[in-house]
Amino acid sequence: MATTSHMSLLFLLLALVALTPSTTSAAASPNPNVLNLHQLFQLFGFPLGLIPDPIDSFTITPAGLLPSTFDFTIRFKEPCYVQFVSLNYYNPVFTGKITFGKISGMKGHKGQFPTGEWIDMYDVTMVGQNLYFTFATANATVDRSFFEEIKTCTYGPLLPAD
Repeated sequence: MATTSHMSLLFLLLALVALTPSTTSAAASPNPNVLNLHQLFQLFGFPLGLIPDPIDSFTITPAGLLPSTFDFTIRFKEPCYVQFVSLNYYNPVFTGKITFGKISGMKGHKGQFPTGEWIDMYDVTMVGQNLYFTFATANATVDRSFFEEIKTCTYGPLLPAD
């Protein structure tokens, strides 16, 4: 059985192999390199459809070894709106850190609450078969099945930064 440090190194190796080169572009459609972003998120325990398409480009760089942590930047052509359980918004530049089972320090992602208010989303943590979302003013737990399919962005207006 592999130890935690061995698992971390394995995920680091798999992620680096999957992302050579580390920057991809989605200018041509369909671009098989864009799937690497979705596959990368799967390597870290997340469902395939957590990030919508089309992705204009993304970069990922190592940020730490134990546990294997990466900084990421995802670029969309325009502001992206996508319906999961509730409406979600992705700024044209969306950033964060990813490690196995956790995405943290997100900037450029908001969820719309039933009040109509857009709230910044900061973290996503896998807890069994659920995703635990941490927002600026609330938390939510959602079954991962809502994110198994890759959804398509609807472009719309840029939301003001808070």
